Amino acid sequence: MAFDEFKGDFAPLVRMVHNHADNRPTGVAMRQKEFGIWNEITWAGLQEIMQATAAGLVDLGLAPGGHVGILSENRSEWVQAQFGINAAAGVVVGMYPTSPAAELEHLVNASDTTVLFIEDQEQLDKIKELGDRVPQLRQLVIFDPKGTRGEDLLGLISFDDLLARGRARLADLADDLRARQAGIEPDDTAMMVFTSGSTGLPKAAEISYGNIHAGVAVARDVFGDYPPGTDVLSYLPLCHIAEQAVTVINGLSQQFVMNFGESLRTITLDLREVAPQVFFGVPRIWEKMQAGVLVQAQTAGRLKGPMTLLALKGAQRRGIIRRDRWSAGDRMAHAFWDTLVYRHIRSYLGLGRTTFAISAAAPISAELLGFMRGIGVNIREAWGMSETSGVGTIQKSWGQCDGRIGFPVSGVRTKIAEDGEVLFTGGTIFKGYYKNPKATAETIQDGWLHTGDVGRQEADGSITLVDRKKDIMINAAGKNLAPAHIENVIKASPFIKEVIAVADKRPFVTALVQIDMDTVRLWAEGQGIAYTTFRSLAEHPKVQELIAAEVAKHNRELARVEQVKKIWLMRKELDHDDGEVTATMKVRRSKVYEVYAGEIEALYG
Repeated sequence: MAFDEFKGDFAPLVRMVHNHADNRPTGVAMRQKEFGIWNEITWAGLQEIMQATAAGLVDLGLAPGGHVGILSENRSEWVQAQFGINAAAGVVVGMYPTSPAAELEHLVNASDTTVLFIEDQEQLDKIKELGDRVPQLRQLVIFDPKGTRGEDLLGLISFDDLLARGRARLADLADDLRARQAGIEPDDTAMMVFTSGSTGLPKAAEISYGNIHAGVAVARDVFGDYPPGTDVLSYLPLCHIAEQAVTVINGLSQQFVMNFGESLRTITLDLREVAPQVFFGVPRIWEKMQAGVLVQAQTAGRLKGPMTLLALKGAQRRGIIRRDRWSAGDRMAHAFWDTLVYRHIRSYLGLGRTTFAISAAAPISAELLGFMRGIGVNIREAWGMSETSGVGTIQKSWGQCDGRIGFPVSGVRTKIAEDGEVLFTGGTIFKGYYKNPKATAETIQDGWLHTGDVGRQEADGSITLVDRKKDIMINAAGKNLAPAHIENVIKASPFIKEVIAVADKRPFVTALVQIDMDTVRLWAEGQGIAYTTFRSLAEHPKVQELIAAEVAKHNRELARVEQVKKIWLMRKELDHDDGEVTATMKVRRSKVYEVYAGEIEALYG
């Protein structure tokens, strides 16, 4: 397809694939690791797969504007299907592969999905469980058909068979595909991204081609002049807008190489092998990295261990200071320890080549940010949501700004409402919620997106978030408390994975605490503590003493009214299937408060 068949400088994703295939046909577009081998796909190869997928979908009867879901962990076929759906003028509907059948029923029906790409037999079994409760769903396409021979539920075919079908019809459908792709308008919906559903059922946020086009400009402004061939590792869910922004939109706008590992379970090894220049991690990933480094240091040899711990102590101290405010001594100490220790730690983590790291999707503790910056990882906190089509604000290099989430990105304006809510407007603001005009009207008012986050603008114009507006707690004395702040300070402990603060209408703050199984297990083994299960470990008196001491230590960083007075250690991990967390592991507070009502009351008894 020729470049000039699209309108002006508007560039839908399909156009960019065609352009890259014309200009850099042998350039690597993506890699997929299978059985330990990284297999490459060029831009020309990706263009051919995209067109064949589109033709196959048209042959199956997909009309322009039809809704096509993708239910799979990250893999190259996810993005290939995404581009193919858009090339047929369809709408991509991403769904979390961890969603149980009951949640999938809502996702499929709320989005009017008619065709669904699924990963494997595990996802097929969920669709079987739904029976006739998804009446509009009429076709399944499976990426990995292993174990599904003889299955014909909803016309089930393999992705390879869909490609073969499309290739056979490509010549006949060429004019139709050309017309569909040339007819894409900026206001057309490119994809639907489901909100987390932390306070109710997930809503389908409609992201337009115009939103993505604006996001391309943001990506080029934020990431700067990285050359074609820059590596990113895709491992966070592709149905999440943040992963779409960092991997897919970057991959297309700047011709980054999208790398897909074998599974989420191989992330540690995959990260070391890819050693990406750009890396996006949610706070939990950074927490696990820090915990792993500390455990390695504590269990190292008699000489290496103390030396590494000394280096890490210095890294923590320097890291919480802005680099533009480092003294000459700070710079000299960092250079010395970087040669001896830090660069080896970065290489061990797979961040040896990383010059641009991002933390987003949830608040991250200042202590953790300082640790990572101290060992030489240029981690920048960013903020965004489905409704902003990705990143809305980001810190400057090395976090050198007053606000915790940085400055608004290019093309976006922000202001703080009278009640403290952060408002946004600009080209990346989404169209609205599919078939939910009431929620759309509540969220977008007079062109301004009401984010639901309470924040403040600092002296340099950057922004700091306080908490979700709906989560602010008012204690018995009438004092407003931000649970996210309390929780993130306590979660700075490597032995604590999750904290749920309780204080609303209460005389003091208490918390439900979930231990970090990985680090507590190693600590317990070092103490000679016997255990069998998560519960037996959490109930052990010495573990309870350890966590109480950790909470007491981090309480010193909180104001007296914010300090956690009592804790209760949860006997199991929070679970998506039990409705305690969302697919993105955000805590559903109301559900947790309901499940643990007795334990909470006992803390105040």
